[in-house]
Amino acid sequence: MSKLLHSTALRRTFSTLVGAMAGAVMLASGASAFSPESTDPIRIAQHDWAGSEFSSHLLARLLGELGYNVEVVTIDSSSVYTALENGDLAFQVEAWSSNHPEMPPLIKAGKMTDVGESGLQGMDRYWYPDYVKDMCPGLPDYKALSGCAKLFATAETGEKGRLLVYPESWGGHDEERLANLGLNFEVVHAGSEAALLAEVKSAVQRKAPILAWLYEPHWAPVQFKGQYVTLPPYTEECYATKSYACERPHGRIYKLAWNDAKAKWPQAFKVFEAFKLDNKEYGESLIDISLNGKSVSEAIDIWMEKNKDRWTAWLQ
Repeated sequence: MSKLLHSTALRRTFSTLVGAMAGAVMLASGASAFSPESTDPIRIAQHDWAGSEFSSHLLARLLGELGYNVEVVTIDSSSVYTALENGDLAFQVEAWSSNHPEMPPLIKAGKMTDVGESGLQGMDRYWYPDYVKDMCPGLPDYKALSGCAKLFATAETGEKGRLLVYPESWGGHDEERLANLGLNFEVVHAGSEAALLAEVKSAVQRKAPILAWLYEPHWAPVQFKGQYVTLPPYTEECYATKSYACERPHGRIYKLAWNDAKAKWPQAFKVFEAFKLDNKEYGESLIDISLNGKSVSEAIDIWMEKNKDRWTAWLQ
């Protein structure tokens, strides 16, 4: 096993060990017994946001139904590609192309396998609460921010406005983006998704001005009423020249796999290919976890009960 699995960037948080029934189970759907092709663990990447915890553990639960030995492993978003290339990880359920423009070239170069659409459509943009528009006339046009920087300033940023974004390992190129757009703002990285959302919630409750990086699919843009800043449209040239003075790319969230995963666990790979979620159901599960006090396991139970015909078909 690569030394990467023992680095501080990656730690095991969950393990589903299967085999008590001689490596074969009878599916709840009534399908015939199935014996996994290998008892080696299928390691699934989990990242440091609530949605990734839900989707990775859901896939693990489904593969466990077939009798596979499955491990969910936390890893930061920048290290996952090396782990997939080396075979330290088998599957990544959520690979956000909007944050990591280096990912498509790695796929094209054959470093890992594109397993198809996850069904989720990602979007990452600068966001402000509705009440801020009256404080900074001209929004949502980004040019209005130039005259309102002091409105968003904090003790940490001095006279510069603060742009609160999520952990640095998630990517984003916001320092370059602000500089090349000519905005007198300073990027402040939240230590975690939970810390970012806690600051947004606190600001909204106090009706305080805040400019933050929010994203969809997620419950936050639904729960907190606000608007997105309009930046120049994304173009390939904007990113190719590394100016990043434009919106982030919107669109697909990839499913990725180690190149040898299909040969080693063909049925598991087939399940992963079929595995899809949409933004609505994903958001509903995150509301259950983040707002309604459900555990990840309970949210998965709810999803599986609602979608039994769907996921049992995936396991055939």
